[in-house]
Amino acid sequence: MPINEGAASAAPSDMHVSTPHQIGTLKEWASGIPKSLHRGGTIDLTMSYAQKSRDVLAPGSFALSLWNFAAPGEKQLRGISGTWWNPVHRRWEKASYYDSNGLIGFDLPGSSPTIKVASGKVGHIYVRVTFGKTAYTGTWHFEPMVDSYQLLTSKGTYDPNFLGDDRSRYTSTLRP
Repeated sequence: MPINEGAASAAPSDMHVSTPHQIGTLKEWASGIPKSLHRGGTIDLTMSYAQKSRDVLAPGSFALSLWNFAAPGEKQLRGISGTWWNPVHRRWEKASYYDSNGLIGFDLPGSSPTIKVASGKVGHIYVRVTFGKTAYTGTWHFEPMVDSYQLLTSKGTYDPNFLGDDRSRYTSTLRP
């Protein structure tokens, strides 16, 4: 049975529904990426992030995007592995997931926020990436990111709005 056009707007006329909007910025950067390295080498990265908003940032996961134009699209991470220092478990752990298009993910445990970063403060995670003997040589592009997060108001409640990304990108040459 078709729906009448007028039946779709059943909300009272005095009800205000707001759409999530940008309320600040999230800056993401890294240190420890060398200009070049050889297959078999490991990079120790510090991935940093800071936000400016009225809220507190509660990250849920982090990621490192890696791509090399010499690698086929679905095989970007061939020969590459990652570990990270999980700040909740306080130990080195394997990456949570690998996306074949070049994303290494690091998930914080649990569904409730465990890490909270106030506006203007800097958070860090530590990542090790090893380029094995089968990794594609050439120029690699790195982009560190907070992959998922929640925003919490000063009262600790969820804010459905979002932050605009300001991500830094880096390059390194992988040699045989």
